Amino acid sequence: MTRMSGSIGGGVTAAALARAGAPVPAVENATATNLLAWAAARGRVRSGTGDVARIAFVGDSKTMGAGAGTGSSGTVNAFARSRPARVAALLAAAGVPVRTDGFFGTAGIGTIADLTAYDPRRSGFSGWTGGNASLGGGAMAAGNANPGQFQPTVATDRCSVFFRNGSDRPAFTVAKGSESVTITPSGAVNGFLRYEVSFSTRDTSPIVVTRAGTATNLLLFGLMAWDSSRPGVEIANFGVFGVTSAYQADMTAAFSPAAALASYAPHLTVVNLGTNDIAQGLAMGTWLGNLRTIVQQAKMTGSVILTWPAAGGTAPALGADATRAQWRAALRALAFETDCLFVDEEALLGGRAMAQASGALPDNIHEAAWAYDVQAAAIVRAIL
Repeated sequence: MTRMSGSIGGGVTAAALARAGAPVPAVENATATNLLAWAAARGRVRSGTGDVARIAFVGDSKTMGAGAGTGSSGTVNAFARSRPARVAALLAAAGVPVRTDGFFGTAGIGTIADLTAYDPRRSGFSGWTGGNASLGGGAMAAGNANPGQFQPTVATDRCSVFFRNGSDRPAFTVAKGSESVTITPSGAVNGFLRYEVSFSTRDTSPIVVTRAGTATNLLLFGLMAWDSSRPGVEIANFGVFGVTSAYQADMTAAFSPAAALASYAPHLTVVNLGTNDIAQGLAMGTWLGNLRTIVQQAKMTGSVILTWPAAGGTAPALGADATRAQWRAALRALAFETDCLFVDEEALLGGRAMAQASGALPDNIHEAAWAYDVQAAAIVRAIL
């Protein structure tokens, strides 16, 4: 594996790191053994013996990118400035081919208008709503035949479609240009399926999803499009605004977040949860139990990085300092117990006071775009 040197690239500069007030601390527990699953998948992509290495980001609003955009909630155009998107940019700057043409769920955003503002690559979806909780938030649910459209940023000829499977779900079409494929869900109800669609033409035409059947709702959990001639690292943002660890640890149905995470089969999973758990008064033991479930699911196929989220403001906002220190120590212990990497993002931004003074967390909760860059840089340094 090669390591990045010199400029960090992708808009992350030495000045931005200095602005955080502290050098980037080392990612802990980043041993060859703990990174073996990721390194093996990345090696197969690099050698041409594998098609894809998948990175999944599991978290709350600090993962989906809130704070990096504009608008009252900081979510307008935030998808492209989120931590997952910045990791993708840094990997690309290091010469690693990446796949970022996709989306998952509604990200915890309340309206279709706000969702398409968050990620303008999506359009249409008139009359669609939020459905079952799964990867990246509630499914995009269609009870009508209005099309939903996704605009790839590069030429593509393949598309993975993730949806609720089962004979109780309606047929739907996936089209690009003049080509169209009809998919008919089947089998036991409450299933989760990744369906691969191939197109004969490789271009940047939008991908359009339309409900064709009339029974119940189509529940679309996400899609990923790519150029089949180029192996690459697939980046998936499963962040959901406002959720606690309980949401991401749900195993109720095959499409529930933690169960679907294992089906997605990531080779590396980055987990950032705890901000809302503390704010909403969840017990530390409950939080740790939920994280164990997520780690167990993610480790079926890959390596895991556990991150301690940063906070701004003054105690006791987002947990008193003593409480946060206790939770941070417990998360670090869990990382070493379960052979996960550990990143202290609070230290990464210089601690609560420095994060406040530097403007890293303008609303004390969500990172400014440059702070997501700093956090992404630490992750990339650990995995390259």
